[in-house]
Amino acid sequence: MQRYTFYEGSLLSVADLKDMAYCPVIPWIKANTGYVEPPTPSMEAGRAAVDAEFKERVAEELGLPRPYRLEVPIKSRRLGLSGVVDVVAGDGPFYVVEVKAYKRPRRRWRHFRLQLLAYALLVMDTMGPVREAILYMGGDAYKVPVNERTIEETLRALERLKKIVSSEDPPPVTPARAKCAYCGYNKVCPARPYLAAGAGWPRHAIPSTYPRESQRGHS
Repeated sequence: MQRYTFYEGSLLSVADLKDMAYCPVIPWIKANTGYVEPPTPSMEAGRAAVDAEFKERVAEELGLPRPYRLEVPIKSRRLGLSGVVDVVAGDGPFYVVEVKAYKRPRRRWRHFRLQLLAYALLVMDTMGPVREAILYMGGDAYKVPVNERTIEETLRALERLKKIVSSEDPPPVTPARAKCAYCGYNKVCPARPYLAAGAGWPRHAIPSTYPRESQRGHS
């Protein structure tokens, strides 16, 4: 299996990787402008509901072996990645759990799957082998395989994320009205002018109202 080296002085975050799977322009906006989506009431309610005590109950509900390590911060300079894992259970091989407050249809949690796999990769790199990765959403539990194929998939996603955040130009996408309308980044998104047309913008065409990195002031 091919290995990748990502670290060049700063760590990427698992949250950025999740955002990229949802829409690749989001991590570009965060990296190039510093703008971060303000939390919505539903986000805040979800975070309040999924506290450490709740995560421990989830681990018990799933019948995972103790000890339970909750809200575990992990950094890997070798991978150039950091994140906070909701639950790491057992003494190894480990069980990795990502906990969400609400149910989602399977077609809408591809980005959460990548988030979970990235956490599993962090655990493997810093703690040891992972037996299972589990995505828990509002009472439903889904096992995501951790194997050579999914590890390779996650590494490739990390490589893509690094290229996106280090580029002056945003990645081309095709705006989707139903998705973009509720996005917390739509006010600053370079794709916004193209939303009405329902098509992506040329790779190097950035709206004149959205300055390139070289044109922005630095504090």
